[in-house]
Amino acid sequence: MFLSIVARLSPGYVQDSVELAVLYVSMPVLWIQERAELLSTAWTSINSATAERDSAAVDALQYLMLSEENAQLRELLQLSRRTPILHVSAEVLHQSSPLNEFTLLLSVGRDRGVTEMAPVITSDGLVGVVRSVAIGSSVAVAWTHPDFRVSAMTSDGTVFGIVQPRGMSGPLTALMEVRGIPFREDVPIGSMVYTSGRGSQLGGAFPRGIPIGTVRALAEQREGWSKTYVVEPAVQPGSVSHVLILLGADADISSAFSEVER
Repeated sequence: MFLSIVARLSPGYVQDSVELAVLYVSMPVLWIQERAELLSTAWTSINSATAERDSAAVDALQYLMLSEENAQLRELLQLSRRTPILHVSAEVLHQSSPLNEFTLLLSVGRDRGVTEMAPVITSDGLVGVVRSVAIGSSVAVAWTHPDFRVSAMTSDGTVFGIVQPRGMSGPLTALMEVRGIPFREDVPIGSMVYTSGRGSQLGGAFPRGIPIGTVRALAEQREGWSKTYVVEPAVQPGSVSHVLILLGADADISSAFSEVER
């Protein structure tokens, strides 16, 4: 206060000198303060933009997941209407993953009539078979299980074989193979293979006509004996969210898939 009074009573040229001195001394401080405020504002804007971007990415991912799930549900509903044998729908509570790629936990069980060895399908084709049943849930073995086998045939029902898992062709993609094709028979690349059903030459626990996959290449040829073909599966169990469990097997359900074949 004393210095203020002295400066106030000082001559004008002294006041101007003091003012300039104070101005020169305070300019760096003011510049630093201005830059700090700008930096704080920019950091706040960056954090806000990052939060908005992350929120948008999560929303987009959820939208894609919901869209895919809705598409599966619509296709499954259409398949349910066309399937001529008794069946129940189920939600997949535990999907296949690299750590547990062989089983699926399903949301229905004995209370809905589910039994062991009941086929599990989607609108695209075969998923697996029920292994164990509880009151309100069941466990299905996916076709990726090393012990899984299913009798198969070509679309015209003239060539038969046994389909089994072949192994992984990528981190999330598994392949099948159809073995036991007679040496004299040729299966064109791109042909679909289906379950052959109980009434076929090879028998089986699945209804006739469920899509299994598409023939992609000749894997092995034993001179004068048999051939093995690589099959791209119609369904990757890890991408399934809802399924149908068939409660009957003595039927031909190929007509149910005729409108959804890919």
